[in-house]
Amino acid sequence: MSDGEVSLYFGLEKGQRADLEVVAAAALQWVESIRAAAREIDPNAQIRVELLNADESSLRLNAILDWIETQLARIEEGSSQYKRIRKLAIALAIFIPTVGVPTYDFYFGEKPKAAISEEDRQLLRELLDQLKKNPEVGAHRQKFFKTIERDKSITGAGVSEGHHDRPLILVPRDQFAEQSGVWQILASDEDQERTTYPIVDVTLVSPALVPTPRAWTFQPPGLPEFTATMRDKVFLAALEHDHVRERLRVGIPMTIRLEVKEKKLDGAWGIKRGGRSVVEVITPKAK
Repeated sequence: MSDGEVSLYFGLEKGQRADLEVVAAAALQWVESIRAAAREIDPNAQIRVELLNADESSLRLNAILDWIETQLARIEEGSSQYKRIRKLAIALAIFIPTVGVPTYDFYFGEKPKAAISEEDRQLLRELLDQLKKNPEVGAHRQKFFKTIERDKSITGAGVSEGHHDRPLILVPRDQFAEQSGVWQILASDEDQERTTYPIVDVTLVSPALVPTPRAWTFQPPGLPEFTATMRDKVFLAALEHDHVRERLRVGIPMTIRLEVKEKKLDGAWGIKRGGRSVVEVITPKAK
């Protein structure tokens, strides 16, 4: 395994294959996050990203982070481990947007190949904390998870040090949605309001069968019901003209994109009154 090798990992539903366009688009976002993270940690370093191969059972895309040092003085005894910690921070940047317990102990405490000293663990904390504040890394994180949400065959995403190693971190599909906290919300500590656009799989509980924005009721798997105002004009028009590819029945599955408006109160985020809307019905499709 190259000292600079990292592997982007996708878990897949048994017997299914990932959509090539989705994987390619997500991989590009990960590559751009690597570049942005590298520039944040060391503005003088350059990164060469080289896709090596992919395996189908659980899809992996391998890359080489080739540090091109600008000063020979940086190549000294003990620098190899420091390079590894920098590599880990850069590769993990879009998968660990928060810093603190149990993040580091969970991901690096029990795996021998990933074991690091307390000193290196502290350095990793500091680097990830630094990268967490980089808006470019955060933007690529959002685009990465929004992209892979489109492919239901992808059950998880993570990263490992080599193409034969187990993932250091694996984010399951039920945490892809924005409200799970996996994505860093691009808002400062001073911001009091924010708007997010998660994509969620739901079961339709109660529609409002009129062609105007009204509250519909949905239920995500294993979670309580919630209401959201249906504001997808294309879907409402298709509904009015019987152009929706679905029949009225119990348990209609839907994939929707929400607009969620939140407000901070006493340091915690809460949904504003009437702040949840359906801005796009992804499935069922309109004819």
